Amino acid sequence: MVLTPIRRAVIPSPLEDQRKFDDFITQYLNKCDDLLSYTKRYPIVKQTPLMTVQRQNRNPHETHRWLRRDIFLHHLETSYDELKQVMFSCRAEHLPRWMPQLLAVDNVETVVPNLCQVFRYSYKSQGLKANRDYCQLVVMREFLGETAKLKPRIFTPSASMANLALLSRTQSSTSINAHQFADNAFSSSSRSGSPTSPVAKSLKPVRSMADFQAPHKAPAHNQFAGLTQAPPDISDDLPDAPRPIRRFQVVTVPIEHRNCTEQRGFVRAFYETYEEVREYSDGHVEWSCIHHSDFSGWVPSFVADHSIATAFPKEAEALLDYVQRIRTHPLNNEY
Repeated sequence: MVLTPIRRAVIPSPLEDQRKFDDFITQYLNKCDDLLSYTKRYPIVKQTPLMTVQRQNRNPHETHRWLRRDIFLHHLETSYDELKQVMFSCRAEHLPRWMPQLLAVDNVETVVPNLCQVFRYSYKSQGLKANRDYCQLVVMREFLGETAKLKPRIFTPSASMANLALLSRTQSSTSINAHQFADNAFSSSSRSGSPTSPVAKSLKPVRSMADFQAPHKAPAHNQFAGLTQAPPDISDDLPDAPRPIRRFQVVTVPIEHRNCTEQRGFVRAFYETYEEVREYSDGHVEWSCIHHSDFSGWVPSFVADHSIATAFPKEAEALLDYVQRIRTHPLNNEY
């Protein structure tokens, strides 16, 4: 098994220790920030005017690859509020309506409403594959005003989440040599694995400086390698760069829960998803999603990878189609 579920016991009680609970939530949001920065380096495998899909190169230390999907929208086509309604505010209600293969969404536990919840997702598989179910922790948060601004992100291979707060405090009192980080960024990339669990045991060296891609900038083609590469990142301090005015994140990770045991006739599978929707000052909306999954069961990993990679862009298209149907028929109970 590639993905190891967290235990329910590691979630602090918000009533007993609010600070520990906030730190627990923040570490997953920090991981989302890290992945949004780091995965921009993945090779592009699909590109349309609406969407860019990137996939991690084969890593010998992992069975399944990470995928990244970016959707570029104008608010007149699909607004931030419409995506928030479907993906954030009423997520559990809307999921079965736009994903026909999703049989049921069961609320296992609500730790804090609209912030930290546990769900069971039951999926119908096609062909000869057995049905799958997932027990997932869902962490959500919206950022408004000053907190919506994108901040520089620093990625560390395995301890990034636990050390971001410490590193931020260090940066406030010590001048960090950015060139030293940049020199080591790509020399160590081939030796380091993909981002791992947000729970880290020790401080690891910083791998690269987090940078930013210009919003809505078309990727550049690498004519020599025959692959499309992500555009070079730029600093967020350019005066003419559009600024995010609102954004929300949804993080979904596997969890072990006593009220979410395996169902008869289903294979327990696992996935991680890190999503962010941003509304910019120029009216554009971007939706980024980073995904990693383990289909489990007898299905070979290369078959599962192909199936997931094929479905990954189609899921986004299905959600956008669903949003348009809601806009056209807001009072239709079918939607």
